[in-house]
Amino acid sequence: MITEIFISYPWWTLLPVIALGLLYAGLLYYKNPLNKLGTSLSTILFLVRFFVVFVLGFLLLSPTIKTKNKQIEKPIIIIGQDNSKSILMTKDAVYYTDELAGSINKLVAELSLKNDVDSYLFGESVGEGLVPDYGDSESDYSEFLSHVKQNYIGLNVGAIILSGDGIVNNGVDPVYAASDINLPIFTIALGDTSQSRDAKIDDVRYNSIVYLGDIFPIEISLSATKLKGSKAVLSLLENNKLISKKAIQFSNDNFRKSIKFAVEAKSAGKRRYKLVLEPVVGEINTENNNRNIFVDVLDSRQKILILAYAPHPDIGAIKQSLLKNKNYQVETKYISEFDGSLKEYDLVILHQLPAKGNSAIGVLNEIVKYEIPLLYVLGGQSNIAVFNQYFNGLNILSSVGSTVSGQFEYNNLFTYFSFKNELAIQLASMPPLSTPLGNYSVAEGAEVFGWQIINGILTDFPLIVFNNNLGIKTGVISGEGIWLWRIHDQLRYNNSIAVDAFISKAAMFLIAATDKRHFRIKSKGEYDSHGDVVIHAELYNQAFELENTPDVSLTLTNEVGEKFNFVFSPFDDYYKLNFNKLPIGIYKYIATVKFGTDEYSDKGEFIVQQLDNESKKLNANHRMLNKLAIEHEGAMYHPDEIDILLEEINNLNSITSKIHYEDKFIGINSLIYILVGLIFLLSLEWFIRKYFGNY
Repeated sequence: MITEIFISYPWWTLLPVIALGLLYAGLLYYKNPLNKLGTSLSTILFLVRFFVVFVLGFLLLSPTIKTKNKQIEKPIIIIGQDNSKSILMTKDAVYYTDELAGSINKLVAELSLKNDVDSYLFGESVGEGLVPDYGDSESDYSEFLSHVKQNYIGLNVGAIILSGDGIVNNGVDPVYAASDINLPIFTIALGDTSQSRDAKIDDVRYNSIVYLGDIFPIEISLSATKLKGSKAVLSLLENNKLISKKAIQFSNDNFRKSIKFAVEAKSAGKRRYKLVLEPVVGEINTENNNRNIFVDVLDSRQKILILAYAPHPDIGAIKQSLLKNKNYQVETKYISEFDGSLKEYDLVILHQLPAKGNSAIGVLNEIVKYEIPLLYVLGGQSNIAVFNQYFNGLNILSSVGSTVSGQFEYNNLFTYFSFKNELAIQLASMPPLSTPLGNYSVAEGAEVFGWQIINGILTDFPLIVFNNNLGIKTGVISGEGIWLWRIHDQLRYNNSIAVDAFISKAAMFLIAATDKRHFRIKSKGEYDSHGDVVIHAELYNQAFELENTPDVSLTLTNEVGEKFNFVFSPFDDYYKLNFNKLPIGIYKYIATVKFGTDEYSDKGEFIVQQLDNESKKLNANHRMLNKLAIEHEGAMYHPDEIDILLEEINNLNSITSKIHYEDKFIGINSLIYILVGLIFLLSLEWFIRKYFGNY
């Protein structure tokens, strides 16, 4: 209904419009000597002409109509169904796929008579849907509840119905996730809470990276329920070949045992190991009897040399941090006894070298010649003048022998590698390092990892600097006392995580080679068998600008030697290839591209693993479902009680429609029937005048 009419100008502007209409109509019908019509007809036509002119003038004032529209908002019932695989890993699997689906459809149909019903499926993700296929490999109830909170704020939601077995293996506790949802929640309890005959592999502990020739352990945690007196065999296979097995005797109905295999890494590359626990008669679920693991066997460790001027506690502290990374082989030498070649090392750490007593020019020249990554650690014995000549990331103008205590302050603008904020806070609490006193100048392109705080004042003097000059990476810790950091870490935090993380990340940055290839393949290395396997390719021209016009082909080889050919698709300024879902295993690839007269290739491998979170725990958690419902003024029902659930929801007084009135503004000059009416009146006036023979 229309509640108000207003114009964009003051209301007194209507007076000139009225006057214009009267003047125009009067001149035409009362002051016009050519008018031969009678008084009655002239009066009618006068009013018609006045009205048309008035309306046209009124429309020029941009009049607007305000109306109130009645909106009825029906209540919304949200239904969420657990779509995870554990639902079907029970004796009632057929019932859930057949009869339960029909009962849910009937529930939705009945509720839709008075309500709007939104149906969702959740597991690995949340999506709209009514009929679950129970194919998801995870159960995340909290994501569904978060989806409700984010998408139904301010809407007339009447209730939430949640159907599932209560088994959660991803996300946060559903009861906690729903704590701020002020809506009735009803649950439909699926699954079986009783224990069934089941033997399973609970967990496998192993090193994901080992070295060629190492003997490494694989430790398996087994469990079994209601299998007292039964026997089984646990087998270990490498690339589908049996390498070891052990007999298992289940001594009680709640069996727990840890079993170890010692495995020798005989071949380099990614190796697939499969653990198979022989099924026992009466087991309903055998999916949790198998587990695949993948181990990357490296044929060499990265070699790091700590070359020092003299013994110092910093040397041991740095070495301990480096040895936390099993990829590193660390050697410690003193300059006075070192006569080896530096070419065999991936990183050299010079502790207080060049020194006042030994400039180490030969060592420095060899490092420059072979472009070996280098980290300087300065101290009281360092020769700053020679250091300035060889390190192009930082220049120190220092008084000989003068030092100052510099506390660490993390530089938030540092980009060469990531460093967690909580670890940076820990480093900031460490004792100060003893640094050269002087003026510091950071070269363009170098990045400061940490600044110096001197006497409680933050300075622009760097404490730690890294530089990447044309792919040659160097760094400097401009002070001694790292050993105090390690002791402080142990005393205050009972660990050395912050110091170890800094030393390890610094070494990784320095060792990592700058990729100057014109063609490269990028993959995650590990993929889940339930998701798509996607890899990317990048092609660079001579100016190292991305190109994606030439065709890029790829040959994929699986573990049994079968080959498959693919072609990448251009995507933005790179290439993309989606293999979709691939079976579990190790895959090798080689990709090729011809760009002008040049041909490039890149090769690598990736693994596809299985996530089996759903099979690890199959006992339904009805206690959680009941608690979730009770805390939200609802109740838990079993599948055969869906009719009672429907009646309960229909009787809820809180589920009602809401009436809203919406203000709507319409410009009168946009209404088509106004224009049609004016044209009709003008046509009628013209017809009457012509019919009666008037001018």
